[in-house]
Amino acid sequence: MSHRGRVLVIEETPRPETRRLWEGIRAEGWDVHSIPLAQTVDHARRDHPDVVVLNFAGTDGAVERTRYLDAAARMSMLRGARRLPVIAVDETPHPEERPIGIADVIRAPWSVGHVSSRLGALARLATMRAEIVRRLETANRFGLSAPEPDLSILPEDDAHILVVGAGIRYFTIERALSKRATLVGAFTVDTAVDYLERRPFDAAVLNLPLEDAADFLGLVRRNPDTYDLPAVVLTGETDPRLIEAVHDAGATDVVFADESERTFAERVETVMTEHRLRRTLKGAYGDLRHETTLDAATGLYRRAFLMEHLAALIDDARDDGDPIAVIGLRILDLAGINAEWGWAAGDRLLAQIGAMIARLVRGEDLAARAGGDRLALVLPSSDADDAALVAQRIVGILETTAFSVPGSTAPLWVGFDVLTTELEDGDDPAALLARAWR
Repeated sequence: MSHRGRVLVIEETPRPETRRLWEGIRAEGWDVHSIPLAQTVDHARRDHPDVVVLNFAGTDGAVERTRYLDAAARMSMLRGARRLPVIAVDETPHPEERPIGIADVIRAPWSVGHVSSRLGALARLATMRAEIVRRLETANRFGLSAPEPDLSILPEDDAHILVVGAGIRYFTIERALSKRATLVGAFTVDTAVDYLERRPFDAAVLNLPLEDAADFLGLVRRNPDTYDLPAVVLTGETDPRLIEAVHDAGATDVVFADESERTFAERVETVMTEHRLRRTLKGAYGDLRHETTLDAATGLYRRAFLMEHLAALIDDARDDGDPIAVIGLRILDLAGINAEWGWAAGDRLLAQIGAMIARLVRGEDLAARAGGDRLALVLPSSDADDAALVAQRIVGILETTAFSVPGSTAPLWVGFDVLTTELEDGDDPAALLARAWR
């Protein structure tokens, strides 16, 4: 099972309901440790969790709850720019406001799929925050300076949500979201695909049978323009196999029809806000693209930047106990293309492949040309299993893309050799990259 991350649960009195929740989270691949409040800061410093969970359901009264919140505020600052994310699980059905320092409050009844999804989203945002600081430092060593991005993201007044599917729940969606965003209804999948080709959306809400939702998500995640679009599935179905299939297909969240409209609206707004934050961070990565750091042919980072940055990433990963994965791509028969159509054709192909990869990688991942026909994708806080999924998505798109090069009147289809590896004890940048093309 792929690396999901480390979760530190703070609870004084474990309860059967939350004990079952933690068991389910472990089954999803998370490393979960539960400790009492008095041990919190020491464990957070020593074990380097990716997310902290406050079990408000295990607190005894307002005084203990306040002590939990004070500890959360201290812990959130432990990682500096990365800001250790803290969430809470609570039995209170409708708290008035989210406590300061808490990224999210997940209310009972708890769904393992929802909690796991929220843990993953917040851990990834923390990784993106850490990586932009690290990349700014690497760029500075190449003579570039740029300010840290403003991450005080506010809700947008012109948010647009695509609602896919018809049925009685459409009116529930409309009541819950019409004051928060402009809704665009697409009663069929074909219409939804057409809308997605015309304009960007801040989120999609899928009001479809779960099997149809999984099929639609497959289309969305394979499209380089929509692969990171937040997609919330609203369903009345409860078959665990179908729900798991929808999560595997790329659902950002699954909300059940018996939950309140307020809960549904909050969860849609949460994924939109985090999507805007990721978009801001990815834009900050783009601001560091400069001729002094980029390969002229592909537009990806050049080898010198790759080696410098990977060294810093390895140092940080060893301090925090985090994994690093690398995807090695080799363009098949690039030499033959150069021989048949000339160097201009090869350069044109490299430029197109580089531009597509730059669009397809996650914001925190670094894509570089390692030399000749070899490309490298470096994935922070990811292991080889994570990298295999990313490689499958990216190569699947590249190998089904018709490229055009000077001298050829027919579309050109390109194949790739792909290897994935992860950081091992004793690795330096050269050793880690060497395994990506062994």
